[in-house]
Amino acid sequence: MRKSSGELKILVIEDNPGDFILIEDYLSEEHNALELQRAETFKSAKEILQASSNFDTILLDLSLPDINDTEILVKEILALSNAAPVVVLTGYTDKDYGAKTLSWGVSDYLLKDEINASNLSKSIHYSMERKKVQRQLYESEEKYRTLFDSSPLPMWVLDRHSLEFLSVNQAAIKLYGYSREEFLQMTVRDLWAEEGDRIEKVVEENFHDLFTVKVKHFTKGGDTLYIDVQSNPILFGGREARVTLAHNVTEKLKAEEKLKHSQQRFKALVQDGSDLIKILDENFYYAYVSPSSKNILGIKPENLEGRDAFELIHLDDRAKIQEQIQYLGKKKTIQLPSYRYRDGNGEWRWLETIISDLRHDPAVNGLVANSRDITKFKLQEKQLRESLERYDIVAKATSDLITDYNIEKDVFQYSNAIYDIFGYSQNELRASKKWWQEQIHPDDRLRVVEATNAIYERGQKLLSIEYRFQCSDGDYKYVLDRSYVITDDSGNPSRIIGSIQDITERRKYINAIERSNERLREIAWTQSHVVRAPLARIMGLIDLLKNQRNNLDNIEEIIDNILNSSKELDKVIRKITNKTEEEF
Repeated sequence: MRKSSGELKILVIEDNPGDFILIEDYLSEEHNALELQRAETFKSAKEILQASSNFDTILLDLSLPDINDTEILVKEILALSNAAPVVVLTGYTDKDYGAKTLSWGVSDYLLKDEINASNLSKSIHYSMERKKVQRQLYESEEKYRTLFDSSPLPMWVLDRHSLEFLSVNQAAIKLYGYSREEFLQMTVRDLWAEEGDRIEKVVEENFHDLFTVKVKHFTKGGDTLYIDVQSNPILFGGREARVTLAHNVTEKLKAEEKLKHSQQRFKALVQDGSDLIKILDENFYYAYVSPSSKNILGIKPENLEGRDAFELIHLDDRAKIQEQIQYLGKKKTIQLPSYRYRDGNGEWRWLETIISDLRHDPAVNGLVANSRDITKFKLQEKQLRESLERYDIVAKATSDLITDYNIEKDVFQYSNAIYDIFGYSQNELRASKKWWQEQIHPDDRLRVVEATNAIYERGQKLLSIEYRFQCSDGDYKYVLDRSYVITDDSGNPSRIIGSIQDITERRKYINAIERSNERLREIAWTQSHVVRAPLARIMGLIDLLKNQRNNLDNIEEIIDNILNSSKELDKVIRKITNKTEEEF
């Protein structure tokens, strides 16, 4: 049950009934609402305290029948008192003995012979108030200790003179990597990374005062920390000390450094970069133009700011730009088609622009246009387009097959003539070098491969070679392959441009001539003796007639033989002529 307001509940541990009655009378004189409970032995006192520990004060007689050790008696009762003040009552007059009991933790020491109502009541009330103050102080210390130990910020207590660590919280242990035991063997100087003299001076000048200082510390692992220190003078266990709060600003400084670098990069990119940065308001007037406009357009930023963004765009390009910007709001970022822009010299520059809608960003509050000068690219594109057009015209004007082989990527590109010459469809074509070589006639393949290797081995630039190439129907055509090698910056072959001509008909004609010539040689060799025989007879008979005419009786017979031999020769010549005509 709860005590009524003003009620005083006291446990009297006293074996002498007379002394108990006297105490009861003294207390009744001073208190109207009083509840006394008596314990005659140490044992019964323990039982009462274990059963109910809500006494306001405990009056303890040191002479109890069931215990002789006074120290054990006092300490046991104190342990069971639940922080209630314990006032010792004794007949001993030894002051040293009284002081000894006070050192054990009792609140007061009273001699029974000197007790009266007033001093007994006063001792009880003083003891209760002292306990109350001690409890509040203890609770305050506990709160401080809890705040100190559980603080997310590193904290420590230093001896004000030696700067030795007297206490350190868990956050400091975690941040610096030292154990609590290691910290208590160190001074704060062991953490300093530099400028020890400066910090010593700050500590000395503010010995009795609060101070803040920025320091650089090393962790146990050698990492560098930047710390904002706030230090207050305190008394700690009777020693002049300082409680220190260490705010780790390392990440903050790193973030500030990154921001600084970011700002420097922004300046380099926006103010000194090759791109032109502009901010436009909702009406497409320039609110900001980066300094790079002077280098890119030859126009100072201040001469553009406040002007209509469309004013200097080529009239023929404005419509397509206006068509695209209507999507702003629906899309956060759009890329405009390239357009012409008048520079400071009145000439046209080609620009490529990306616009981002940042009207809802308070730091920008507008449309950010990032433009790049692509005039050189446009000129190169025009030259390339004209070159390609010329290439396409040449490819169309000739019946030759034009090939482009990328050596690094191992990719062939062919002109449309490949369909007409070899009959391949798009699905049948392959772009690799391996496929091309597989279509070369087996009897020609090694010769072509060896000739091609000269490009890589001897740096040959031009290649002209004839070989047979397989068509889609399996037949072979004779081709004249004339190629030119293009090298990279290092002088290594990178591409091979080829012109392949179908020479099948020409090759057939040449082959026919070669075969006819060979046949004629064979005929001349095999038939020469047939022609020679009748011719020899004719020549012999004529010689006979010429030299022996007057001595011959058979002239008519000789003439007949000449005629017969002439006819025989004529037959042979006719036979040879007819056979030759058949060969052709």
